[in-house]
Amino acid sequence: MTFGGPRVPPDHRLGAVSLTLVALALATGCASAPPPPAAPPLAAAAAPAPGAALPPLLRDLDMTPAQEAEALRINADLVSSAESLAGAADDLGRSVAGAVRKCKGDSPFMDADAARLVREGEEVRGPVIDAVQRFHRLLTPAQRRKLSARLVEGDDWAKRERRNASRTRDLGPALDLSTMQLMKMLVKAGVLWTSFADKAEPWRGHYRAAIANFARDDFDARREPVAAVPVVALTVEFVRTGLRLLVPLLEPKQCEALGGLIDDKLDEQAARAAERARAAESR
Repeated sequence: MTFGGPRVPPDHRLGAVSLTLVALALATGCASAPPPPAAPPLAAAAAPAPGAALPPLLRDLDMTPAQEAEALRINADLVSSAESLAGAADDLGRSVAGAVRKCKGDSPFMDADAARLVREGEEVRGPVIDAVQRFHRLLTPAQRRKLSARLVEGDDWAKRERRNASRTRDLGPALDLSTMQLMKMLVKAGVLWTSFADKAEPWRGHYRAAIANFARDDFDARREPVAAVPVVALTVEFVRTGLRLLVPLLEPKQCEALGGLIDDKLDEQAARAAERARAAESR
C-alpha cells in the first residue's frame, strides 16, 4: 500500500523512522509531531551507523574505544530490528503525499499503511528496550549521570512549541498561502499541538522519571512505565489528525504543492541515508 518512491538503506533506517514522521507533520503544516515524549531513554541516541561516528548525544562522555565499538554493535542490532518499521514509515509518507495531492486528508492507502506502521512499532519495542539496557550496562556511573543530565536539559517542551509555530509559518511562502489561510492554519496547529501535548503529558512524566533512574546502578528499562508508551501510534494519530484538519484549508494547487513537498522531504532523507551508507562502506 504505497505510492512508490525511494527506499532508505537498511543500515540507516532506524533514524529514518522518527524523521519520516516528523517530515510528514512538518509538511502538513501542523507543526512537528509531538516528540516521543516517553521514548525509552537513549532510544534516539542509539542511532550511529556501523563505521560512523557517535551521535552528539553520546559524544564527550569519555568513552573508551572499546565502549564506542560496543555502542556501534548495539546500534547494528537495533537498526536490523527496525528495518521493517522504517520501511513502513516511508510507505505511509508516500501514501500521505498521494492523498494530499488530491486534497484528501485521508485515504484507504493511509489506513492500511498507518495500521502497518503501528504494528511494526510494537514489534520493535522489545529490541529498543533491550538496546537501552545494553547501553546502561556499557556506561560507567559517571557517564550515565552525564547522559541523564543531557536528556533532562533537552526535554524543553516550550522550545519545541515555539519552533513548531515557526515551521508552520515557513509553509506560507512554500504553498503560497494567503494571510487568512496561514492564520487559520496556525490556530488549528496550536489547538492540535495543545491537545496532543495534554495527551502525552502523563507519558512525559514517566520519561522524566526514567531519565533520572537511568543514572542508577539498578536501572531496569523493562520495569519503567515509559517502556509501554505507544509512541508510534501517538505520532501517527497526530499526523493523521493534522491532515484532516488542515488539508481542507488548501486550494487544489496548494494541495499539489504540499504533496510534492512531502515527497521531496522523503527523497532528501533517502538521499542523505544513501550517502551515509556509501561513506560507511568506504571506511
